[in-house]
Amino acid sequence: MTVRRATAADADLLGDVLADAFADDPVISWLIPPGVDNRGDRLKAFFTAMSRMYLRFDKPCYIAGDGLGAALWGPPGSWALPMTDMTDADVEPFITAFGDRLGISTELQLQVEGLHPAEPPHFYLAYLGARRSSQGHGHGSRLMQEVLTQADSDAVPAYLESSNSRNVPLYERHGFKVVGEFQALNDGPTIWRMWRDPR
Repeated sequence: MTVRRATAADADLLGDVLADAFADDPVISWLIPPGVDNRGDRLKAFFTAMSRMYLRFDKPCYIAGDGLGAALWGPPGSWALPMTDMTDADVEPFITAFGDRLGISTELQLQVEGLHPAEPPHFYLAYLGARRSSQGHGHGSRLMQEVLTQADSDAVPAYLESSNSRNVPLYERHGFKVVGEFQALNDGPTIWRMWRDPR
């Protein structure tokens, strides 16, 4: 299986892969509950919009195979996607995705950003996932190694949040350690904060 750097033309594919990968994710399911109308389209609208923004700002995004897995990374010193940089075209898919829970999703984003370490500069793994039909075949590991190899070479740490307890051991195998946990807006699912020092 090959892993390649995504281009602007891959935004829809990245969105489709991540929408499928995160369909059962606890936080995504809390924000866009199973059973809501057009849930698949909502998930794809959100993840495609995120992918477009990451690609527009030239953040490292990767695809495994022909769309078996995908990852969106933030480079050192540039992990955030400031809301002030969002255009009307960026905002519309979020309205489509979250509907009357748009305010809650925005509050959660601010909570997550408020807990994000400011220093030292680090790679940030924003989203990583494999299609549900392809999970357990090493695609996530391969996608992580694309950036972690560079992080080790440059002696740069890495950081992520995991909203699925099943993924914590995977990240630990790649050198991440849990440095904290919190509940989404105090009454939502648990989110684990994980840090990795370079090897």
